[in-house]
Amino acid sequence: MQYIILDLEWNTAYSGKLAAFVNEVIEFGAVKLDENLNIIDSFSSFVKPQIEKKLRSRVKTLTNISNDDVKNAEIFEAVSHDFARWVGQDDDTIVMSWGDMDIRVLIDNFDYFCNIKGIPFIKKYVDLQGYFMSEKELPKGQQIGLSNAAIMVEINPDNFVHHRALNDSELSAACFAKVYNKETFDKSIVSCDEDFYKRILFKPYIVSDLNDKLVDKSLFNCQCIECGKTTTNISEWKFVNNSFTAMYYCNECKVKYRASVQIKKNFSQVQVKKTINILKKNKK
Repeated sequence: MQYIILDLEWNTAYSGKLAAFVNEVIEFGAVKLDENLNIIDSFSSFVKPQIEKKLRSRVKTLTNISNDDVKNAEIFEAVSHDFARWVGQDDDTIVMSWGDMDIRVLIDNFDYFCNIKGIPFIKKYVDLQGYFMSEKELPKGQQIGLSNAAIMVEINPDNFVHHRALNDSELSAACFAKVYNKETFDKSIVSCDEDFYKRILFKPYIVSDLNDKLVDKSLFNCQCIECGKTTTNISEWKFVNNSFTAMYYCNECKVKYRASVQIKKNFSQVQVKKTINILKKNKK
């Protein structure tokens, strides 16, 4: 059993081929841990940009990676091949990253540069950020950054260089060791099968069509907050600011309401957020 904790840095580059922006990997960094969570090896390599030769100023400021650092590096195909060889072919290898964004970026880069669907060297995966949050019983909707996670488990993040791939993977490893529990960790491991890629590549979206099959029409009923009776719809439902909105009126209480319903489709569920606000209350 071995653990690989991976971190990437990337440059947002515009691809004429796709007519879209691509997060192009410019640095690989990773540490390899043994069964006792000791770091036994590391990998670090810049990647030569191919889509845009120059790094964006925001990326240079954030990472302290310069154009000179990457211009003489190997291209993605070569570096990813070296990294895969470093990871090895042990079926018990578990790859981790802080959040799944690095994995999404890696999938896109393999597709763009190598015409490969998926990541060849990952067979088992754990979202380390998600696992950390579960162990610390943190709310799912409030993702914790790596530095704040370190502080939470009494690790000084200033002892590590931030936003550099190898250093971030080392800090991730330190946080992992603080919360590791074999029983709960084993349950968090996912196999990188077809369903894994469908799930990780799925892009959540807000439903904007009232006739969409995901829309439950009962959501558009509005009860008066004061008396609990059904109100009268006095306007058409319109899609505004990512929500369906309409006006309602309670004849009993002489109260006017604005109702808002937001419907978000995730991979395995539909999330609904409904709010009802009083706009105007008339005297009886």
